[in-house]
Amino acid sequence: MYKEIIEDRMTIYLEDDLIAPNVKGFNTSVSDYLLDLDILDEVVLNLGSVENIDSIGVTFVIGLYKSVTKDGLGFAISDASENVRQLFKLMKLEDLLE
Repeated sequence: MYKEIIEDRMTIYLEDDLIAPNVKGFNTSVSDYLLDLDILDEVVLNLGSVENIDSIGVTFVIGLYKSVTKDGLGFAISDASENVRQLFKLMKLEDLLE
């Protein structure tokens, strides 16, 4: 996982699947990343390298969404595969997809 900040937009890139064994590490990194929220207008979660998401992974995404939007920032998911897109549509989270 790594982040890129361009102007007022932070993009968080996940390099591993969004599954239970990986989420603890993701949470630690994201907590550090969210310290930069005062200089941002939007956070984007790039899922270009993610092939699998389990229920814990979906919970992670929802938690990140809530953390970001409570401060009035925009949140989106980018580069999701068709399978990941279908999962988000099934869970009524398609509005998060960019």
